[in-house]
Amino acid sequence: MPLGPACPNCARRVPFGRTQWNLGKPFACPGCETSLVIPKSNALTLGLGLLAIFWLYRDRFPPEWGGQFGLFALMMIVGLPVTWALTRVRVARGS
Repeated sequence: MPLGPACPNCARRVPFGRTQWNLGKPFACPGCETSLVIPKSNALTLGLGLLAIFWLYRDRFPPEWGGQFGLFALMMIVGLPVTWALTRVRVARGS
């Protein structure tokens, strides 16, 4: 199983741009032409998780490391690849 979002039929990785923009809109798999969709709820859940982590640790992050700005930067550096890896792709209904 490849790391990151992949087509459930052919296991080919979904292009990065499809995991970030036009969520909820069907698109064709580059490998097998199956109609796929990335649910908006997936991005919402992962985004709320990152927001909760930031909110809980914003006052505890060391000021020597940049305080809240340092925490935000660290979350982007770590959070973006993690959310990409956890993104799930589904076959679009009606296809």
